[in-house]
Amino acid sequence: MGVASDIGAMRVVRPMSKRDRTSWMTVVVSFVNFTSFHAVREGYMACKSTLHDRAKYPTVLLGEIDFGFCASYACGLFTAGYLGRKYGVRKTIAISFLLTGLLSIAFGAVIGYALAPKSEDEAWTVAWTAHVPLWMASAFVQGWTYPNFIALLSDSIEPYFRATVLTVWATASPVGDIVGLQIAQAVLREGEEHWPYVMFVAGVFVLLNLVLFLVCIGANKARIVRDEEDEDEEEASLLDAPPVSETVEDESPQAGFWRVMSDVSKIPGVLDYAFSVMALKVVVTSLLFWIPYYVEERFDSHSSSIVSTQFFDLSLILGMGFAALLNRLIGRWVLLFLVSLVLGLVPLLAIPYSKTLGGTVSCIFLAGFLIGPAAALFAGVMSAEVGKKAKIHSDRGGIIGIISGLIDSAGAIGSGTGQILVGALASTYGWHTVFKVLAGFVGIGAISLVRVRRMENEEASTRK
Repeated sequence: MGVASDIGAMRVVRPMSKRDRTSWMTVVVSFVNFTSFHAVREGYMACKSTLHDRAKYPTVLLGEIDFGFCASYACGLFTAGYLGRKYGVRKTIAISFLLTGLLSIAFGAVIGYALAPKSEDEAWTVAWTAHVPLWMASAFVQGWTYPNFIALLSDSIEPYFRATVLTVWATASPVGDIVGLQIAQAVLREGEEHWPYVMFVAGVFVLLNLVLFLVCIGANKARIVRDEEDEDEEEASLLDAPPVSETVEDESPQAGFWRVMSDVSKIPGVLDYAFSVMALKVVVTSLLFWIPYYVEERFDSHSSSIVSTQFFDLSLILGMGFAALLNRLIGRWVLLFLVSLVLGLVPLLAIPYSKTLGGTVSCIFLAGFLIGPAAALFAGVMSAEVGKKAKIHSDRGGIIGIISGLIDSAGAIGSGTGQILVGALASTYGWHTVFKVLAGFVGIGAISLVRVRRMENEEASTRK
């Protein structure tokens, strides 16, 4: 890879040219679509302090609810690729849209009005009888979208530009967070008692995106039509694939769920990225979920807590864009991630020592910029990179969706673990301990990349 190969590729195919068959409609529309899911999640996160103050939710309960969401989301992700492969990517995404929108509206109505708790005892009761079941059901169906979008895009993007486009597309997550925060900020400005409207507006946003998805992304628009030259290039790329014993054999869509998962887990790099993203998601999701709560508790300002989260989301967007640019220059994703993770330890550990709001937000921004890209890109870009090297002669998009779901489900498990840890550690030992533990997980994430770093070096040496 590197600059020379990139330039050589760009001489052959240019974005938006007649020879570039990338479905830009699919890329743009799916980007807008995916922001709506994060608008639902981040809108809820912005209401956590309101639930704490008005509905008497204790900090530990909020952490346990977040754990339930992440555990259910992990199950949704784990099954997403298989469901998309068996029933169709487009149909699976559409059903996820519909159920997510309806559950968001139901959540606001039930928790905000029908069963609104008035005391801490009532909060525990309502949480386990209604809040957790509704929120976990929403998490499960939300989990079906990301892996299937990655499968859809992997088949829709010209191979020369797949990594770059997927990196830019992945910024839909923080963009959606910002949209969700803006919705929450606009609603809460009218009074915290109106917090259920955050869920109503987010739910309607998802349903509108369902309509956009069905109209603009048809089943016949989701795949690049390859010519003979493409087939030659595809066949050539398989020459670098691992031996048959280390790859996934061609499976029919009717193959058993556990058989497919077992075969996919044997692809070199899949489990490495899964373990790494599990550790890194503990960090990134904990920051994302708890920044509003931490800043409001530390500086007693709800508006500042919203702004700090927006800066964190902005740092993710800029970090992923910068990572894509550097990779175009050096062609070494894993080296890039390792250096970034090590540098990210400094601002992460500095967060609790900052005495001012500006200093705290700056540390949060740098931590997101340096640590966020790895956590955000493993399930998308690296899934596509690993999948295209597997010895598969058909249904590549389906396999990539399964790889993405497996890696991202590991990340969701890490996210849930982080919520339990943060809630418990913050209540018992304080925030200094929280950030030290998060730094330890960054170290684990970096160590998990050692083997794929060696694989990357070997692959680079064979191309010289």
